[in-house]
Parts: sequence; structure tokens; C-alpha cells
Amino acid sequence: MLDSSMFQYIETTANTLDLPESVIEKDYYVTQVIQSLSKIENEYFRLVFCGGTCLAKAHKVVQRMSEDVDFKIQRKSTTDGFSKSHLLKELKAFRLQLQSNFAIPNLTASEPVVRNEGKYSRVEFFYPSEFTRNATLRPHILFEFTLSNIRCDIVTRSVKTLMEDTFPSLSLFPQSQTHCVAVHETAIEKWVGLTRRIIAIERGYHYDDPSLIRHVYDLNAIESAEPITDDFLMLAKEVILTDAQQFKNQNPEYAANPVEEINRSLDLLRAKPLWRERYQDFIENMVFNPSLATDYDKAINVIADLSKKVVSYLH
Repeated sequence: MLDSSMFQYIETTANTLDLPESVIEKDYYVTQVIQSLSKIENEYFRLVFCGGTCLAKAHKVVQRMSEDVDFKIQRKSTTDGFSKSHLLKELKAFRLQLQSNFAIPNLTASEPVVRNEGKYSRVEFFYPSEFTRNATLRPHILFEFTLSNIRCDIVTRSVKTLMEDTFPSLSLFPQSQTHCVAVHETAIEKWVGLTRRIIAIERGYHYDDPSLIRHVYDLNAIESAEPITDDFLMLAKEVILTDAQQFKNQNPEYAANPVEEINRSLDLLRAKPLWRERYQDFIENMVFNPSLATDYDKAINVIADLSKKVVSYLH
């Protein structure tokens, strides 16, 4: 549990960012998970921070709370020439090494879920709360790690709590640098995930995930801070083709004609009131100073413009 002396920091930070205290509290535990696990590596693999929480807490290009912790497992050059069985054996050893570090103070880890021959795993860390939970927040921190190719140069960034950002003299965790995926690589993955999964949800191929709307906010924030260049649009083509192959059984229409599915996702984002409502709820509950966020119609226009550019590279 948080020390009682931190409650004033939580309250002031919440007021400064116009967010509930429960969001600031959870951010502390999210940071604790990142700090506890990000440095774990061995001879063959290391972790690289990625996803929306990396955008928010490391790159600071999105101004929102993010409650999931995503890492890519990067192969080191020592695995070059490994057979598939040898690679999976060493990957399992690394996964067990990670799991041996799940005893994080004040957090309770669920049983890990392992998928795709051990290339993907997730665990839920449950944390104690002293505040009434925001309805948008889950009662746990989802930690996911996936063996993945990293297509762009890795950067290093510091990761701090929202309290430490608000009070620069406050130090809750040791100062350190974390390996991070580049902003635009994350942006392309978010765009591909959004435009594939919206139509997949509509078809009943994917569970309904209200938090998917976060990608709309994130992509707008990235385009405002660091516009995506043409060089990265070729990366989008690569990710689309990879996803089409990976999910061909779950989503055959996307595998057969990704452009058509992308356009249908955009139509749903424009026309289905539920996505507009979810965007507004997300902005009000998870974004710092929500009055400054882009309104929904403008946000979707930005996604549509980016989509047109990407689609032009697919022909």
C-alpha cells in the first residue's frame, strides 16, 4: 500500500492534471512494474518497452493515463542460426526468468497465460487501492510480452510516475534508462491494429474492446507532435501484410482484402455512435486536461487521412 505521506502528492497531481486520484494511484503501480521488470535480460533476449504506455510515460507524446505494460522480447545476435526448437527452448527459459521476478511488493500476480508456442505471454498484477476506482480503470495492470521483430532503431528514455513529473524534486524510484521502441513504429502498429480490429469486432471475430478507442486519441497526438513521414508508410505495408498472414484464420476477409476492411473500419468509426461515446468517455476519464483534446470528428478525419496515405502504398 502507498505510504500515507504520498496522499498529498496524489491529490495535488490529480488536481493539476484534472484526473481522479485513482488514476494517479494506479500510475504509481504501473511505473513500479516497469521499473521492476524492464532491465531483465539474458544472453539471448532482452525486453524493449512498447505500446501506449511507452508513448505516454517514456516518449511523452500522448497526455493520458495508460494502464497496460507492453514489452517486446528482442532476440540478440547470439540467437542467429538457432533452430526453431532451440529458440523456443531458450525463450521458455527467459520467460521463466521473467516469472521469477513477478514477486513485486504490494502486487499480486495471476497465473501467466502463454500462447503461440511461448512467443506471447501475459500476466495480471492486482494492486491495492485506497481510492474509489474510476469506472474506466481495470482492477489490475496487464503485463504482456511478445517475441517480436523491432523494425526501427531502439531509443532509451527515463520512466517516471505522474507524481514525479508534477513534483520534479520527488524521487520514488531509482533514476534509470529504459530501452524503448521508436514512436513511429508504435504509431504504425496502432493504426494497423485499430483499422483491423474495428471491423473484426463488428463481424464477431474479436471480443468487443472499448479501450480500442485509445488508438484514435494516440494517433492524433502523435500526428500533432511528430507527424508520420512517408518513410514509415512502407513500414505500415509490412505490418499489414504480417497481420493479414497471422490472423488469416480469425479474419479471412482482412487477409483477402485489407484495403476493403480498413475502409469498413473507418466507416464504422464515423457512423456507429458507440465509438463516438467511447471516445468521449476515454477523453473525460483518462486524458490530462481533457478540454484540450481533439474532438471526435476531427480525430477521425486525421485517421482517415493517414489511412489514405497508407493504402496508396498497398497498390
